[in-house]
Amino acid sequence: MIKILHGENTIKSREKLVSLLTDLQAKGIKIVRLEANKLNLPELEAALIQTDLFGATETVVIEELHSLLKSKRKDQLINLVAAANKDVILWEKRDLTKPMLAKFPNANIEMFKLSSALFSWLDLFHSETQIQKNLESLHKAIEANTDHMCFVMLMRQVRLLIQIKEGIIPPGAPFMIQKIKKQANYFSLPTLLQIHEDLFKIDMDLKSSKGFSSLQQRLDLLVVNLYSDKHQ
Repeated sequence: MIKILHGENTIKSREKLVSLLTDLQAKGIKIVRLEANKLNLPELEAALIQTDLFGATETVVIEELHSLLKSKRKDQLINLVAAANKDVILWEKRDLTKPMLAKFPNANIEMFKLSSALFSWLDLFHSETQIQKNLESLHKAIEANTDHMCFVMLMRQVRLLIQIKEGIIPPGAPFMIQKIKKQANYFSLPTLLQIHEDLFKIDMDLKSSKGFSSLQQRLDLLVVNLYSDKHQ
């Protein structure tokens, strides 16, 4: 059986992957993990064919197979997985399209979407939004997507806003670019650079386990600072 975990909400999909692997290990099932960017055809073929010397059941886990650059090798790897008779779990950090999924007609597929609450908050992240509305929107986004995903997406949003202020048009759908341009009008470039610096500091603190505040508290403070002299 092939199981596919995909979607932009990588926090939730990773949690699901960890849960699946924990259950497999508890059942005594051997896990063979492969990284798509280092994978070649003979290695994948061997992993999908070979059996454990002691007769233990095996599950092959492959991460980011569909994120490989378009190539003949990528197509061959995907086709090999699609034809496999072994249990395979594919974890993808992106949304897979219908044509991509059509190659796995019998797969068990779970998609992990980012909620609309997250995008609503990102659109409201500026000082023209009432502070209480801004905070309430953030808390709804955290509840639906986790504080870490909100942090990651805010970092991405601020970088896009900086690009717009610097005259660089990022890739994306026209309606998305128009929304970013409109939001950028609420900020000066120095303000965005300060917010980016604040986010970078939070990221460093998280990685080094520094700071006494939770990530949600740090995000609350970022929102509050939009209305302070620091970010005017």
